[in-house]
Amino acid sequence: MRLFILAAVAASAVALPAAAQTGFKPEITASAGYTRFADGSEDWDGHSVTARVAARFHRYVGVEAEGSLGVGSSEIAGVDLKMNHTVAAFAVAYLPLSENFDLTARLGYGSTEFEASVGGATGTESFSGVAAGIGGQYFFDESNGLRMDVTRHHYDDLDGGFDAVSFAYIRRF
Repeated sequence: MRLFILAAVAASAVALPAAAQTGFKPEITASAGYTRFADGSEDWDGHSVTARVAARFHRYVGVEAEGSLGVGSSEIAGVDLKMNHTVAAFAVAYLPLSENFDLTARLGYGSTEFEASVGGATGTESFSGVAAGIGGQYFFDESNGLRMDVTRHHYDDLDGGFDAVSFAYIRRF
């Protein structure tokens, strides 16, 4: 994780001077929304509230951090399974298609904690690994917009991982 953070800082140091030359004004965005997690089975279905903060240093490059809090749980063979939370950090590539619409691709590292309860006993377990996704964001005006993305969380210890589909309101500062 430290290596990823150092790489993001180094990319920022390179991107900021380039942004000044192109006339792009670096920006910060924050978003809040809903994310549905699924592992490909019909048994588990995770729902969460997700918040993100992103820094776009160049027209094409930025970084972001996200956190999701699980809501609800699924019962699988008598076991109540709940996703407690997911946190992740990403390097983001932007492809501006218009002044208000960007396609995005992101690559990063995430960690997810699950809680299982059966017969009054409760236990938690965390998984971590690479996460990669694609999406888009559209701004209605200078500051307000919507974002949608699909991200694959690849956790080897969790039979390959799971997918997340997210819809969010996004605010540009």
